[in-house]
Amino acid sequence: MAINRVLPHFPELPAVIQEKEPIEARFLVQSPYTEQDHLLDLAALDEENALLARALTHMRSLRPDYATSPYLETFNWNEMMEELARLVREHGHRWKETSFFIVAFRSQIPPTTVYEDLGALDQVAHAEAIASGGFLKYWFGFPDKDGRNLATCVWRSQQDAIKGGVGPGHRKAAAATRSLYSHWKIDRHRLIIRDDDAPFKTVQVEALVVMKIVKHCSNSFPTTATGSIVGMDKDGVLEVTNTFPFPTVDVANVESNHQNDASSLAAAAPRAKANIVYQNDMIRHLKEVNVDANNVGWYTSATMGNFVNSSFIENQYHYQRENDRTVALVHDVSRSSQGALSMRAFKLTPNFMAAFKEGKFTTESLQKSKLTFKEILVEYPVRVHNSHLLTSYLHQLPSAPAVADVTMPTSLSDLQEDAVKMPLHPSTDILDLSIDPFLEKTCDLLLDSIESHYTELNNHQYYQRQLTREQAKITSWQQKRKAENAARVAAKQPPLPEDEWQRIFKLPQEPSRLEGMLNAKQVEQYSKQIDGFTASVSAKMFAVRGNLLPE
Repeated sequence: MAINRVLPHFPELPAVIQEKEPIEARFLVQSPYTEQDHLLDLAALDEENALLARALTHMRSLRPDYATSPYLETFNWNEMMEELARLVREHGHRWKETSFFIVAFRSQIPPTTVYEDLGALDQVAHAEAIASGGFLKYWFGFPDKDGRNLATCVWRSQQDAIKGGVGPGHRKAAAATRSLYSHWKIDRHRLIIRDDDAPFKTVQVEALVVMKIVKHCSNSFPTTATGSIVGMDKDGVLEVTNTFPFPTVDVANVESNHQNDASSLAAAAPRAKANIVYQNDMIRHLKEVNVDANNVGWYTSATMGNFVNSSFIENQYHYQRENDRTVALVHDVSRSSQGALSMRAFKLTPNFMAAFKEGKFTTESLQKSKLTFKEILVEYPVRVHNSHLLTSYLHQLPSAPAVADVTMPTSLSDLQEDAVKMPLHPSTDILDLSIDPFLEKTCDLLLDSIESHYTELNNHQYYQRQLTREQAKITSWQQKRKAENAARVAAKQPPLPEDEWQRIFKLPQEPSRLEGMLNAKQVEQYSKQIDGFTASVSAKMFAVRGNLLPE
Protein backbone atom coordinates (compact mmCIF):
# COMPACT_ATOMS: atom_id res chain seq x y z
CA MET A 1 0.00 0.00 0.00
CA ALA A 2 1.30 3.44 -0.89
CA ILE A 3 0.83 6.44 1.41
CA ASN A 4 0.90 9.27 -1.09
CA ARG A 5 -1.86 11.65 -0.13
CA VAL A 6 -2.66 14.28 2.49
CA LEU A 7 -3.95 12.49 5.55
CA PRO A 8 -6.78 13.81 7.77
CA HIS A 9 -6.22 15.34 11.21
CA PHE A 10 -7.55 13.68 14.32
CA PRO A 11 -7.90 15.03 17.88
CA GLU A 12 -4.50 15.32 19.51
CA LEU A 13 -3.60 12.94 22.32
CA PRO A 14 -0.54 12.80 24.59
CA ALA A 15 2.43 11.45 22.68
CA VAL A 16 3.62 8.02 23.76
CA ILE A 17 7.21 8.71 22.69
CA GLN A 18 8.53 12.01 21.38
CA GLU A 19 12.15 12.88 20.61
CA LYS A 20 13.67 16.23 19.67
CA GLU A 21 17.28 16.74 18.63
CA PRO A 22 19.13 19.75 17.25
CA ILE A 23 18.53 19.91 13.53
CA GLU A 24 22.19 20.35 12.59
CA ALA A 25 23.47 17.45 14.73
CA ARG A 26 25.19 14.67 12.76
CA PHE A 27 23.84 11.89 14.96
CA LEU A 28 20.08 11.79 15.45
CA VAL A 29 18.00 10.03 18.07
CA GLN A 30 15.50 8.12 15.90
CA SER A 31 14.19 5.62 18.50
CA PRO A 32 13.55 5.31 22.25
CA TYR A 33 17.20 4.16 22.61
CA THR A 34 19.66 7.04 23.11
CA GLU A 35 23.00 5.17 23.34
CA GLN A 36 25.64 5.98 20.71
CA ASP A 37 25.28 2.69 18.81
CA HIS A 38 21.53 3.40 18.43
CA LEU A 39 21.92 6.86 16.85
CA LEU A 40 21.34 7.53 13.15
CA ASP A 41 24.34 8.91 11.25
CA LEU A 42 22.90 11.62 8.97
CA ALA A 43 26.20 11.93 7.10
CA ALA A 44 25.61 8.48 5.60
CA LEU A 45 22.29 9.55 4.03
CA ASP A 46 21.43 11.60 0.97
CA GLU A 47 19.55 14.89 1.32
CA GLU A 48 16.00 13.46 0.95
CA ASN A 49 16.51 10.71 3.54
CA ALA A 50 18.31 12.99 6.00
CA LEU A 51 15.55 15.61 5.84
CA LEU A 52 12.82 13.00 6.31
CA ALA A 53 14.67 11.46 9.27
CA ARG A 54 14.71 14.86 10.94
CA ALA A 55 11.01 15.40 10.24
CA LEU A 56 10.21 11.92 11.64
CA THR A 57 11.53 12.97 15.07
CA HIS A 58 8.09 14.63 15.45
CA MET A 59 6.31 11.30 14.92
CA ARG A 60 3.64 10.62 17.54
CA SER A 61 0.43 8.70 17.90
CA LEU A 62 -2.87 10.52 17.52
CA ARG A 63 -5.08 7.75 18.87
CA PRO A 64 -4.99 5.72 22.10
CA ASP A 65 -6.05 2.58 20.19
CA TYR A 66 -2.98 2.68 17.93
CA ALA A 67 -2.52 -1.07 18.36
CA THR A 68 -5.66 -1.78 16.29
CA SER A 69 -6.45 1.48 14.46
CA PRO A 70 -5.85 1.90 10.68
CA TYR A 71 -2.22 2.77 10.05
CA LEU A 72 -2.96 5.90 8.03
CA GLU A 73 -5.03 7.30 10.89
CA THR A 74 -2.58 6.44 13.66
CA PHE A 75 0.20 9.00 13.25
CA ASN A 76 0.47 12.77 12.65
CA TRP A 77 1.50 12.52 8.99
CA ASN A 78 0.28 16.03 8.17
CA GLU A 79 2.40 17.56 10.90
CA MET A 80 5.48 15.60 9.82
CA MET A 81 5.00 16.62 6.17
CA GLU A 82 4.71 20.27 7.22
CA GLU A 83 7.94 19.93 9.18
CA LEU A 84 9.60 18.30 6.18
CA ALA A 85 8.46 21.17 3.94
CA ARG A 86 9.90 23.65 6.43
CA LEU A 87 13.25 21.84 6.47
CA VAL A 88 13.33 21.70 2.67
CA ARG A 89 12.76 25.46 2.47
CA GLU A 90 15.29 26.12 5.22
CA HIS A 91 18.01 24.15 3.42
CA GLY A 92 17.12 25.58 0.00
CA HIS A 93 16.77 22.05 -1.34
CA ARG A 94 14.75 21.07 -4.42
CA TRP A 95 12.84 17.97 -3.32
CA LYS A 96 12.58 15.14 -5.81
CA GLU A 97 9.99 12.38 -5.62
CA THR A 98 11.26 9.68 -3.25
CA SER A 99 9.81 6.36 -2.10
CA PHE A 100 10.36 4.93 1.39
CA PHE A 101 9.55 1.52 2.89
CA ILE A 102 7.51 1.11 6.08
CA VAL A 103 7.03 -1.99 8.23
CA ALA A 104 4.26 -2.14 10.86
CA PHE A 105 4.44 -4.94 13.45
CA ARG A 106 1.18 -5.58 15.32
CA SER A 107 1.42 -7.98 18.22
CA GLN A 108 -0.25 -9.34 21.32
CA ILE A 109 1.60 -10.76 24.30
CA PRO A 110 0.13 -13.16 26.88
CA PRO A 111 0.23 -12.30 30.61
CA THR A 112 3.08 -14.80 31.09
CA THR A 113 5.50 -12.81 28.89
CA VAL A 114 8.05 -10.66 30.69
CA TYR A 115 8.11 -7.33 28.86
CA GLU A 116 11.72 -6.63 29.89
CA ASP A 117 12.84 -9.76 27.99
CA LEU A 118 11.26 -8.38 24.84
CA GLY A 119 13.03 -5.07 25.39
CA ALA A 120 16.44 -6.72 25.65
CA LEU A 121 15.95 -8.62 22.39
CA ASP A 122 14.58 -5.53 20.68
CA GLN A 123 17.52 -3.36 21.75
CA VAL A 124 20.11 -5.73 20.28
CA ALA A 125 18.15 -6.05 17.01
CA HIS A 126 17.82 -2.26 16.75
CA ALA A 127 21.58 -1.73 17.09
CA GLU A 128 22.13 -4.22 14.24
CA ALA A 129 19.57 -2.47 12.05
CA ILE A 130 21.19 0.94 12.65
CA ALA A 131 24.61 -0.46 11.74
CA SER A 132 23.27 -1.92 8.48
CA GLY A 133 22.22 1.56 7.24
CA GLY A 134 19.04 3.13 5.88
CA PHE A 135 17.03 2.77 9.13
CA LEU A 136 15.34 6.19 9.42
CA LYS A 137 12.83 5.83 12.26
CA TYR A 138 11.76 3.32 14.91
CA TRP A 139 8.63 3.87 17.00
CA PHE A 140 6.82 1.56 19.39
CA GLY A 141 4.08 2.01 21.95
CA PHE A 142 3.13 0.20 25.13
CA PRO A 143 0.81 -2.82 25.34
CA ASP A 144 -2.82 -2.05 26.12
CA LYS A 145 -4.90 -3.89 28.71
CA ASP A 146 -5.20 -6.88 26.34
CA GLY A 147 -1.47 -6.98 25.59
CA ARG A 148 -1.83 -5.59 22.07
CA ASN A 149 0.82 -3.22 20.73
CA LEU A 150 2.21 -1.58 17.57
CA ALA A 151 5.79 -1.04 16.44
CA THR A 152 6.73 0.58 13.15
CA CYS A 153 9.94 1.11 11.18
CA VAL A 154 10.64 3.57 8.35
CA TRP A 155 13.40 2.40 5.99
CA ARG A 156 15.16 4.06 3.10
CA SER A 157 14.16 1.11 0.89
CA GLN A 158 12.92 -2.45 1.05
CA GLN A 159 16.43 -3.70 0.32
CA ASP A 160 17.70 -1.88 3.42
CA ALA A 161 14.95 -3.49 5.50
CA ILE A 162 15.94 -6.97 4.27
CA LYS A 163 19.61 -6.27 4.91
CA GLY A 164 18.88 -4.98 8.42
CA GLY A 165 17.01 -8.13 9.43
CA VAL A 166 19.66 -10.80 8.77
CA GLY A 167 21.89 -10.27 11.82
CA PRO A 168 22.14 -12.71 14.73
CA GLY A 169 20.18 -10.39 17.01
CA HIS A 170 17.25 -10.34 14.59
CA ARG A 171 17.36 -14.09 14.14
CA LYS A 172 17.31 -14.61 17.91
CA ALA A 173 14.35 -12.22 18.29
CA ALA A 174 12.49 -13.95 15.46
CA ALA A 175 13.08 -17.35 17.05
CA ALA A 176 11.61 -16.09 20.35
CA THR A 177 8.49 -14.73 18.66
CA ARG A 178 6.53 -17.97 18.87
CA SER A 179 7.02 -18.29 22.63
CA LEU A 180 6.73 -14.63 23.62
CA TYR A 181 3.72 -13.57 21.47
CA SER A 182 0.24 -15.05 21.28
CA HIS A 183 -0.45 -13.22 17.99
CA TRP A 184 1.54 -11.10 15.54
CA LYS A 185 1.08 -9.60 12.08
CA ILE A 186 3.42 -7.71 9.76
CA ASP A 187 2.08 -5.02 7.39
CA ARG A 188 4.18 -3.38 4.69
CA HIS A 189 3.56 0.10 3.29
CA ARG A 190 5.12 2.41 0.73
CA LEU A 191 5.55 6.09 1.60
CA ILE A 192 5.86 8.27 -1.53
CA ILE A 193 6.63 11.95 -1.00
CA ARG A 194 6.33 14.31 -3.93
CA ASP A 195 6.86 17.97 -4.56
CA ASP A 196 3.52 19.78 -4.90
CA ASP A 197 5.06 22.00 -7.59
CA ALA A 198 5.39 19.01 -9.93
CA PRO A 199 1.81 17.96 -10.79
CA PHE A 200 0.89 15.15 -13.13
CA LYS A 201 0.56 15.90 -16.84
CA THR A 202 -1.23 12.83 -18.21
CA VAL A 203 -3.99 10.48 -17.04
CA GLN A 204 -3.35 6.85 -17.92
CA VAL A 205 -6.38 4.56 -17.66
CA GLU A 206 -6.11 0.79 -17.77
CA ALA A 207 -8.15 -0.89 -20.50
CA LEU A 208 -10.04 -2.97 -17.92
CA VAL A 209 -11.03 0.24 -16.09
CA VAL A 210 -12.30 1.71 -19.36
CA MET A 211 -14.45 -1.37 -19.98
CA LYS A 212 -15.91 -1.23 -16.45
CA ILE A 213 -16.78 2.45 -16.78
CA VAL A 214 -18.29 2.02 -20.25
CA LYS A 215 -20.41 -0.93 -19.11
CA HIS A 216 -21.69 0.84 -15.98
CA CYS A 217 -22.52 4.06 -17.82
CA SER A 218 -24.21 2.22 -20.72
CA ASN A 219 -26.34 0.09 -18.38
CA SER A 220 -27.42 3.17 -16.39
CA PHE A 221 -28.19 5.36 -19.41
CA PRO A 222 -29.98 7.79 -19.43
CA THR A 223 -29.56 8.02 -15.63
CA THR A 224 -26.24 9.47 -14.51
CA ALA A 225 -23.72 6.82 -13.44
CA THR A 226 -20.95 7.59 -10.95
CA GLY A 227 -18.17 5.62 -9.30
CA SER A 228 -14.76 5.83 -7.66
CA ILE A 229 -11.37 5.34 -9.32
CA VAL A 230 -8.16 4.23 -7.61
CA GLY A 231 -4.56 4.16 -8.73
CA MET A 232 -1.29 6.00 -8.22
CA ASP A 233 0.48 9.18 -9.32
CA LYS A 234 3.90 8.22 -10.67
CA ASP A 235 6.47 10.23 -12.63
CA GLY A 236 4.00 12.87 -13.78
CA VAL A 237 1.39 10.29 -14.86
CA LEU A 238 -1.80 9.67 -12.90
CA GLU A 239 -2.35 5.92 -13.33
CA VAL A 240 -5.95 4.71 -12.91
CA THR A 241 -5.72 0.97 -12.26
CA ASN A 242 -9.10 0.03 -10.78
CA THR A 243 -12.64 1.30 -10.33
CA PHE A 244 -15.90 0.42 -8.67
CA PRO A 245 -19.39 1.98 -9.01
CA PHE A 246 -21.30 3.63 -6.23
CA PRO A 247 -24.43 1.80 -5.03
CA THR A 248 -27.63 2.77 -6.80
CA VAL A 249 -30.52 4.31 -4.89
CA ASP A 250 -33.95 2.72 -4.91
CA VAL A 251 -35.99 5.60 -6.34
CA ALA A 252 -39.29 3.89 -5.54
CA ASN A 253 -38.63 4.35 -1.83
CA VAL A 254 -37.70 8.01 -2.13
CA GLU A 255 -40.01 10.99 -2.03
CA SER A 256 -41.06 11.87 -5.54
CA ASN A 257 -40.20 15.50 -6.14
CA HIS A 258 -38.05 17.42 -8.57
CA GLN A 259 -34.96 17.23 -6.35
CA ASN A 260 -35.01 13.53 -5.64
CA ASP A 261 -35.21 11.94 -9.06
CA ALA A 262 -32.80 9.21 -10.12
CA SER A 263 -30.40 11.45 -12.02
CA SER A 264 -29.94 14.03 -9.24
CA LEU A 265 -29.43 11.31 -6.63
CA ALA A 266 -26.88 9.54 -8.80
CA ALA A 267 -25.09 12.79 -9.63
CA ALA A 268 -24.70 13.60 -5.92
CA ALA A 269 -23.61 10.04 -5.03
CA PRO A 270 -19.83 10.73 -4.82
CA ARG A 271 -20.26 13.09 -1.83
CA ALA A 272 -23.09 11.22 -0.09
CA LYS A 273 -22.16 10.10 3.44
CA ALA A 274 -23.23 6.49 2.84
CA ASN A 275 -21.11 6.28 -0.31
CA ILE A 276 -18.10 7.82 1.42
CA VAL A 277 -18.28 5.02 3.98
CA TYR A 278 -18.77 2.48 1.17
CA GLN A 279 -15.75 3.87 -0.70
CA ASN A 280 -13.54 3.66 2.40
CA ASP A 281 -14.63 0.06 2.99
CA MET A 282 -13.91 -0.89 -0.62
CA ILE A 283 -10.46 0.71 -0.47
CA ARG A 284 -9.72 -1.16 2.74
CA HIS A 285 -10.68 -4.46 1.08
CA LEU A 286 -8.48 -3.64 -1.91
CA LYS A 287 -5.55 -3.08 0.44
CA GLU A 288 -6.05 -6.53 1.91
CA VAL A 289 -5.50 -8.15 -1.50
CA ASN A 290 -2.51 -5.90 -2.37
CA VAL A 291 -4.28 -3.90 -5.06
CA ASP A 292 -3.63 -0.19 -5.67
CA ALA A 293 -5.88 1.45 -3.11
CA ASN A 294 -5.18 5.17 -3.41
CA ASN A 295 -8.20 7.20 -4.36
CA VAL A 296 -7.43 9.32 -7.42
CA GLY A 297 -10.90 10.69 -8.13
CA TRP A 298 -14.24 9.61 -9.53
CA TYR A 299 -16.04 9.10 -12.83
CA THR A 300 -19.41 10.14 -14.21
CA SER A 301 -21.44 9.63 -17.34
CA ALA A 302 -22.60 12.41 -19.66
CA THR A 303 -24.98 12.85 -22.57
CA MET A 304 -23.98 14.98 -25.55
CA GLY A 305 -21.23 16.64 -23.53
CA ASN A 306 -23.67 17.99 -20.94
CA PHE A 307 -21.79 17.65 -17.63
CA VAL A 308 -20.68 21.14 -16.50
CA ASN A 309 -23.11 21.85 -13.67
CA SER A 310 -23.09 22.62 -9.96
CA SER A 311 -23.28 18.94 -8.98
CA PHE A 312 -20.17 18.11 -11.03
CA ILE A 313 -18.28 21.04 -9.49
CA GLU A 314 -19.29 20.11 -5.93
CA ASN A 315 -18.25 16.48 -6.43
CA GLN A 316 -14.83 17.39 -7.81
CA TYR A 317 -14.32 20.00 -5.08
CA HIS A 318 -15.17 17.32 -2.49
CA TYR A 319 -12.36 15.09 -3.81
CA GLN A 320 -9.83 17.78 -4.69
CA ARG A 321 -10.16 19.46 -1.30
CA GLU A 322 -8.82 16.34 0.40
CA ASN A 323 -6.30 15.38 -2.29
CA ASP A 324 -5.18 17.78 -4.99
CA ARG A 325 -4.09 14.88 -7.24
CA THR A 326 -7.57 13.71 -8.14
CA VAL A 327 -9.46 13.98 -11.42
CA ALA A 328 -12.97 13.50 -12.74
CA LEU A 329 -13.29 11.09 -15.67
CA VAL A 330 -16.23 11.95 -17.94
CA HIS A 331 -17.57 9.26 -20.26
CA ASP A 332 -19.95 10.54 -22.94
CA VAL A 333 -22.30 7.64 -23.65
CA SER A 334 -23.98 9.30 -26.66
CA ARG A 335 -20.77 10.01 -28.55
CA SER A 336 -19.23 6.66 -27.67
CA SER A 337 -22.25 4.87 -29.14
CA GLN A 338 -21.06 6.04 -32.59
CA GLY A 339 -17.95 3.89 -32.36
CA ALA A 340 -15.37 6.37 -30.98
CA LEU A 341 -14.61 6.22 -27.26
CA SER A 342 -15.20 9.53 -25.47
CA MET A 343 -13.26 9.61 -22.19
CA ARG A 344 -12.03 12.93 -20.81
CA ALA A 345 -10.27 13.93 -17.56
CA PHE A 346 -10.86 17.22 -15.75
CA LYS A 347 -9.66 18.98 -12.64
CA LEU A 348 -10.59 22.28 -10.99
CA THR A 349 -8.03 25.06 -11.27
CA PRO A 350 -6.37 26.37 -8.05
CA ASN A 351 -7.87 29.80 -8.67
CA PHE A 352 -11.40 28.41 -8.86
CA MET A 353 -10.78 26.14 -5.83
CA ALA A 354 -9.90 29.19 -3.73
CA ALA A 355 -12.98 31.10 -4.94
CA PHE A 356 -15.29 28.13 -4.35
CA LYS A 357 -13.90 27.63 -0.85
CA GLU A 358 -14.61 31.28 -0.05
CA GLY A 359 -18.11 30.90 -1.52
CA LYS A 360 -18.23 34.41 -2.99
CA PHE A 361 -18.93 34.78 -6.71
CA THR A 362 -19.86 38.43 -6.80
CA THR A 363 -18.77 40.89 -9.46
CA GLU A 364 -16.25 42.47 -7.10
CA SER A 365 -14.66 39.16 -6.06
CA LEU A 366 -14.43 37.94 -9.67
CA GLN A 367 -12.78 41.17 -10.75
CA LYS A 368 -10.32 40.94 -7.89
CA SER A 369 -9.37 37.32 -8.60
CA LYS A 370 -9.60 37.78 -12.40
CA LEU A 371 -11.52 34.50 -12.59
CA THR A 372 -13.39 33.73 -15.82
CA PHE A 373 -15.39 30.76 -17.05
CA LYS A 374 -12.33 29.57 -19.02
CA GLU A 375 -10.43 29.05 -15.75
CA ILE A 376 -12.94 26.73 -14.06
CA LEU A 377 -11.65 23.42 -15.41
CA VAL A 378 -8.37 22.19 -16.80
CA GLU A 379 -8.43 19.13 -19.08
CA TYR A 380 -5.72 16.47 -19.10
CA PRO A 381 -4.94 14.10 -21.97
CA VAL A 382 -6.21 10.56 -21.42
CA ARG A 383 -4.16 7.55 -22.49
CA VAL A 384 -5.56 4.01 -22.50
CA HIS A 385 -3.00 1.42 -21.37
CA ASN A 386 -2.97 -2.33 -21.93
CA SER A 387 -0.99 -4.71 -19.77
CA HIS A 388 1.94 -6.54 -21.37
CA LEU A 389 0.06 -9.82 -21.08
CA LEU A 390 -2.98 -8.42 -22.90
CA THR A 391 -0.79 -6.81 -25.57
CA SER A 392 0.92 -10.15 -26.22
CA TYR A 393 -2.44 -11.86 -26.48
CA LEU A 394 -3.74 -9.29 -28.98
CA HIS A 395 -0.68 -9.77 -31.17
CA GLN A 396 -1.23 -13.52 -31.19
CA LEU A 397 -4.86 -13.36 -32.28
CA PRO A 398 -5.09 -14.70 -35.85
CA SER A 399 -6.85 -12.46 -38.32
CA ALA A 400 -9.88 -13.94 -40.09
CA PRO A 401 -9.38 -14.68 -43.80
CA ALA A 402 -11.17 -12.38 -46.23
CA VAL A 403 -12.81 -15.37 -47.98
CA ALA A 404 -13.85 -18.53 -46.22
CA ASP A 405 -12.49 -20.83 -48.94
CA VAL A 406 -9.29 -19.48 -50.42
CA THR A 407 -8.45 -20.84 -53.90
CA MET A 408 -4.77 -21.57 -54.03
CA PRO A 409 -2.92 -20.73 -57.28
CA THR A 410 -1.57 -23.73 -59.18
CA SER A 411 1.33 -21.94 -60.86
CA LEU A 412 3.16 -18.67 -61.19
CA SER A 413 1.24 -17.87 -64.38
CA ASP A 414 -2.04 -17.94 -62.41
CA LEU A 415 -0.73 -15.18 -60.15
CA GLN A 416 0.35 -13.10 -63.13
CA GLU A 417 -2.98 -13.49 -64.98
CA ASP A 418 -5.21 -12.88 -61.93
CA ALA A 419 -3.76 -10.01 -59.94
CA VAL A 420 -4.75 -9.36 -56.34
CA LYS A 421 -7.97 -7.35 -56.19
CA MET A 422 -7.63 -4.46 -53.72
CA PRO A 423 -10.81 -3.15 -52.07
CA LEU A 424 -12.09 0.28 -53.02
CA HIS A 425 -10.55 2.87 -50.72
CA PRO A 426 -11.68 5.21 -49.31
CA SER A 427 -15.21 4.00 -48.66
CA THR A 428 -18.17 5.74 -50.29
CA ASP A 429 -19.83 6.07 -46.88
CA ILE A 430 -18.00 9.37 -46.30
CA LEU A 431 -19.85 10.88 -49.27
CA ASP A 432 -23.17 10.69 -47.42
CA LEU A 433 -24.61 14.23 -47.31
CA SER A 434 -27.07 13.70 -44.48
CA ILE A 435 -26.58 15.94 -41.45
CA ASP A 436 -25.30 14.15 -38.35
CA PRO A 437 -28.25 13.85 -35.90
CA PHE A 438 -25.84 14.52 -33.02
CA LEU A 439 -25.05 17.88 -34.62
CA GLU A 440 -28.74 18.81 -34.57
CA LYS A 441 -29.14 17.74 -30.95
CA THR A 442 -26.01 19.62 -29.90
CA CYS A 443 -27.29 22.77 -31.60
CA ASP A 444 -30.57 22.46 -29.68
CA LEU A 445 -28.67 22.08 -26.40
CA LEU A 446 -26.51 25.07 -27.29
CA LEU A 447 -29.61 27.20 -27.85
CA ASP A 448 -31.01 26.09 -24.48
CA SER A 449 -27.75 27.06 -22.77
CA ILE A 450 -27.79 30.46 -24.47
CA GLU A 451 -31.35 31.02 -23.22
CA SER A 452 -30.24 30.08 -19.71
CA HIS A 453 -27.39 32.54 -20.06
CA TYR A 454 -29.81 35.34 -20.95
CA THR A 455 -32.00 34.38 -17.98
CA GLU A 456 -29.02 34.74 -15.62
CA LEU A 457 -28.14 38.03 -17.32
CA ASN A 458 -31.68 39.37 -16.82
CA ASN A 459 -31.56 38.39 -13.13
CA HIS A 460 -28.34 40.33 -12.68
CA GLN A 461 -29.74 43.35 -14.50
CA TYR A 462 -32.83 43.24 -12.25
CA TYR A 463 -30.49 43.25 -9.22
CA GLN A 464 -28.62 46.27 -10.60
CA ARG A 465 -31.88 48.17 -11.11
CA GLN A 466 -32.99 47.39 -7.56
CA LEU A 467 -29.61 48.43 -6.20
CA THR A 468 -29.73 51.72 -8.11
CA ARG A 469 -33.20 52.51 -6.73
CA GLU A 470 -32.18 51.75 -3.14
CA GLN A 471 -28.99 53.78 -3.44
CA ALA A 472 -31.02 56.73 -4.78
CA LYS A 473 -33.34 56.46 -1.75
CA ILE A 474 -30.35 56.35 0.60
CA THR A 475 -28.78 59.41 -1.05
CA SER A 476 -32.05 61.33 -0.79
CA TRP A 477 -32.44 60.35 2.86
CA GLN A 478 -28.86 61.38 3.67
CA GLN A 479 -29.34 64.80 2.04
CA LYS A 480 -32.57 65.31 3.94
CA ARG A 481 -30.92 64.30 7.22
CA LYS A 482 -28.00 66.68 6.63
CA ALA A 483 -30.41 69.56 6.00
CA GLU A 484 -32.37 68.64 9.12
CA ASN A 485 -29.19 68.52 11.22
CA ALA A 486 -28.12 71.90 9.86
CA ALA A 487 -31.43 73.36 11.01
CA ARG A 488 -31.08 71.68 14.42
CA VAL A 489 -27.55 73.05 14.85
CA ALA A 490 -28.83 76.54 14.00
CA ALA A 491 -31.54 76.08 16.64
CA LYS A 492 -28.84 74.84 19.08
CA GLN A 493 -30.31 71.35 19.21
CA PRO A 494 -28.27 68.11 19.17
CA PRO A 495 -27.93 66.67 15.63
CA LEU A 496 -29.54 63.38 14.74
CA PRO A 497 -27.32 60.37 13.79
CA GLU A 498 -26.59 60.19 10.08
CA ASP A 499 -26.00 56.42 9.92
CA GLU A 500 -29.58 55.38 10.65
CA TRP A 501 -30.04 54.62 6.95
CA GLN A 502 -28.26 51.28 7.54
CA ARG A 503 -31.16 50.26 9.78
CA ILE A 504 -33.93 51.77 7.66
CA PHE A 505 -32.80 50.65 4.21
CA LYS A 506 -31.71 47.16 3.21
CA LEU A 507 -29.62 46.81 0.08
CA PRO A 508 -30.48 43.83 -2.15
CA GLN A 509 -28.03 40.92 -2.08
CA GLU A 510 -26.15 40.32 -5.31
CA PRO A 511 -26.98 36.94 -6.85
CA SER A 512 -24.12 34.48 -7.26
CA ARG A 513 -22.42 34.56 -10.64
CA LEU A 514 -21.43 30.88 -10.34
CA GLU A 515 -24.37 29.53 -12.34
CA GLY A 516 -23.69 32.02 -15.11
CA MET A 517 -20.03 30.99 -15.23
CA LEU A 518 -20.90 27.29 -15.37
CA ASN A 519 -23.44 27.95 -18.08
CA ALA A 520 -20.83 29.88 -20.10
CA LYS A 521 -18.41 26.97 -19.69
CA GLN A 522 -21.08 24.56 -20.93
CA VAL A 523 -21.71 26.81 -23.96
CA GLU A 524 -17.99 26.58 -24.69
CA GLN A 525 -18.16 22.76 -24.52
CA TYR A 526 -21.10 22.66 -26.95
CA SER A 527 -19.33 25.07 -29.30
CA LYS A 528 -16.25 22.84 -29.43
CA GLN A 529 -18.45 19.81 -30.15
CA ILE A 530 -20.24 21.63 -32.98
CA ASP A 531 -16.89 22.71 -34.40
CA GLY A 532 -15.81 19.06 -34.48
CA PHE A 533 -19.07 17.92 -36.08
CA THR A 534 -19.15 20.59 -38.76
CA ALA A 535 -15.59 19.99 -39.94
CA SER A 536 -16.55 16.97 -42.06
CA VAL A 537 -20.05 18.22 -42.94
CA SER A 538 -18.79 21.59 -44.21
CA ALA A 539 -16.20 19.92 -46.42
CA LYS A 540 -18.87 17.80 -48.12
CA MET A 541 -21.17 20.80 -48.52
CA PHE A 542 -18.47 22.82 -50.26
CA ALA A 543 -17.70 19.83 -52.49
CA VAL A 544 -21.28 19.75 -53.85
CA ARG A 545 -21.84 23.51 -53.63
CA GLY A 546 -22.49 23.83 -57.35
CA ASN A 547 -25.47 21.46 -57.17
CA LEU A 548 -26.95 23.18 -54.11
CA LEU A 549 -26.96 26.76 -55.38
CA PRO A 550 -29.86 27.84 -57.66
CA GLU A 551 -28.96 28.47 -61.31
